[in-house]
Amino acid sequence: MSEEHAKLEVKDLVIGYGDRVVLQNLNFQVAAGEIFCIMGGSGCGKSTLLKHIIGLYPPKSGDILFSGRSIVHASTEERQAIMRRFGVTYQGGALFGSMTVAENVALPLTEYTDKSKEEIAEIVREKLKLVDLDGFGQYMPSELSGGMCKRAGLARALALNPDLLFFDEPSAGLDPITSAGLDRLILSLRDQFNATVIVVTHELDSVFAIADRVIMLDKNTKTIVADGSPEELLNNSENEWVRSFLDRDGLKRRKKKDGLI
Repeated sequence: MSEEHAKLEVKDLVIGYGDRVVLQNLNFQVAAGEIFCIMGGSGCGKSTLLKHIIGLYPPKSGDILFSGRSIVHASTEERQAIMRRFGVTYQGGALFGSMTVAENVALPLTEYTDKSKEEIAEIVREKLKLVDLDGFGQYMPSELSGGMCKRAGLARALALNPDLLFFDEPSAGLDPITSAGLDRLILSLRDQFNATVIVVTHELDSVFAIADRVIMLDKNTKTIVADGSPEELLNNSENEWVRSFLDRDGLKRRKKKDGLI
């Protein structure tokens, strides 16, 4: 992939907190319109990497570029402009409990645009319809199911028509049917809007359903140990741990043996 076609490029990135290095020597690119998954075992730094990519934390060294523009070396004003091109969904939806669903979705529009109340209300209706929550605008988050909260969070993430969509464990806590519905919605959004999607997840069913490419993080080496399509890595990776991690049938057999299913 040439740099001019990369929607996201990570160069020689080192991230961590204080004196602690969480991940190092990170180099990868994400193409426009690609669904890109970040995977790895518990504690490997998946969510930490996501937080650095979207600009919540500065890296120790290296660079992160969006369409060729560095978020690391940007001025505060430039960084905020770049970040407004992101739509981010969090594990539990991260809705404000004291606000209605419609008010939650409207928040980015009231904060970052000068649109009228009528214009904002129309956009909110459009985004809620897009995630199959038409008619739920006046509900409180506490009145929604877990899956509905995640979709409401997605509607809010879509409010500013972002170029990039980020998901942090979108299927966490969802039953298989709801999770599969969310996978179909992610695919639909990519296909309708040519959105670039970056997903942090450990859910293998979702990965094989939606991912064009995957990177695998390893907490021992603190870096990327595999990069490719999930099918390619499952069948051809030279790393035995990577093949075992992606082996869904093997995982089910191991859980059954251990009495977990």
